Parts: sequence; C-alpha cells; structure tokens
Amino acid sequence: MTSTVGFVGLGNIGSRVLAHLVKAGHDVAVYDLNTAAVDAAVALGARSVASPGAAAQKADAVFLSLPTPEIVDGVVTEILEQDNQDLIIVDHSTIDPDTSRRLAQEALAAGASFLDAPVSGGVQGAEAGTLAVMLGGDEAAVKKVIPLIETYAGNIFHVGPSGSGQAIKLANNQITATNIVALGEGLSAAVAAGVDLDTAVAVLTKSSANSNVLSNYFPKTLFTEERPTGFALDFMHKDLGLFLNSAGKTKLPVPVTSLVRDLFSIGQRDGRGGKDFTSVVEFYEDFTGIRLQTKGNDK
Repeated sequence: MTSTVGFVGLGNIGSRVLAHLVKAGHDVAVYDLNTAAVDAAVALGARSVASPGAAAQKADAVFLSLPTPEIVDGVVTEILEQDNQDLIIVDHSTIDPDTSRRLAQEALAAGASFLDAPVSGGVQGAEAGTLAVMLGGDEAAVKKVIPLIETYAGNIFHVGPSGSGQAIKLANNQITATNIVALGEGLSAAVAAGVDLDTAVAVLTKSSANSNVLSNYFPKTLFTEERPTGFALDFMHKDLGLFLNSAGKTKLPVPVTSLVRDLFSIGQRDGRGGKDFTSVVEFYEDFTGIRLQTKGNDK
C-alpha cells in the first residue's frame, strides 16, 4: 500500500532515505533550502514543494532530517499550522529529549502525532536501507509508520515514550565518540612505539578492543587517503553538547564525555569541523607526526 508523505531535510541521510521511499512507490513531497538537493530528489521521482507546511498538506506522515533542535522546532511549528488532524511527524534528526517531549505535546494539542526517531548507521546504512531507527512516542502512531520506515531501515526499535529515542541516540553517539578518541590514542601510542599500524589493527580487531568503529568505520574513513566525510565533526560536537546538557539535568557526573567533547572542540578550533568526525584523531597525529593510514588504503 502506498502513501503520500512529506520529507523535509535532504542532507547526507535524508536524501538517501528519501530515495528508498520513492523507490517503494510512495508519493513524496520534498522541501530543502538546498535547491540542488531538491533537484536531485525530483530527478528520482519526488515532488518539490515551496515550504515545510506544503510538504505536510494531504500527507499521511512527514519525515524530518534536520541539523539542530532550533530548526526542528521552527519546522514543526509551521507544519502544525496546517489543517491535517491525523498527521504523524517522524523526526529523524538528532536533538535533545526535552525538545522532543515538548513538540510531542504541541502536536497532540493540534490533533497530530510527533515521534522522535533518530537513526544510526550513517551514509552507508542509509544507502543500503539498513539504518537502525530508535522511536520514541505513541505506540499507535509508531505502528502506522513502521511500514514506511521498513523501506530504509534494517532494525526498528520502539524504545519508549516521547524523548526516549533521542536519549538512546545521544548515548549511542557519546559511546561512539568516546570509542573513536580511545582508538586514536591507543593506535597512535602503538605506532609511536614502533608497531606497524596494519599489524596493530589486525591484532586489535581480533581482540577485546575490537568495535564496529575499528573494524567497519575506520577502514572507510580514517584509514583512507581521502578520509571522506560521512558525519561531520561539527555535528558530533553538537550531539555531545546535547548529551552533556541532558545528562546534567539528571545530576549524573559525566567526566568522560566532558573530556571527549573538549577534544572535538580542539578539532573545531583546528579547522576540522567540516571533516568526518573521525578526524578528531588527527589531534594525536599532530603529536606523533604519523598518519593513521593503513597500507591497504595507500595509493
């Protein structure tokens, strides 16, 4: 069964998720400030509309993939001004739990539903249609949109009430960022001590220090000559700030995250904000003078 849906935000993740919805035969109305991204979506079979509000008109659901809580807030406010009582807003952005809870209440008051639905899996997962989606919100609304989400997700979790999806996503990103920093420090220390990087990687991927970052993500980003950007350092810096703010409200000490976020702040200072978030490791390369590029990625 096909649906009419809106999609607002055609960045690295949104543009690829949109492609799966169109391929599945859904009627998709798209909006983004980036006209080139809109043109690319139209070329795939989507419809261009003039505003986020227009994307919501006559839609069963509207999907958002936006960079900051403030932008999500503004877009949702505009969408809720439309007369669409049963609309479900599915927010794939990474924002704070409090904003998600407030927007869910505002949507309910307007006769709509708002689900926080951050994703994990990056550009590769979005392209392959294997994203993990963490849904927070009303169970009935979740059940209605799952058939749409299944077109681009490999794992779908309803993790609890509004805000729960964002809480687990921020924890996911905090753990991932910490893993990246720890790997950068450990690998840099090993190669500085004379161990061949390829040997160190081969051993660690078969040892207790292995992780998805080391065995899957680093070989496509940090260990390459090009170091392509899948998820910008600026965005991870933002997410770590959201994690710190959210955790601070629970009075939980978070010394590890505070240190890790400081290293991402250094990355921003050194002009790496637009590079992939694994470039935070270049902090250690600056000290050793040794680039963490494996021989299999030499050109």
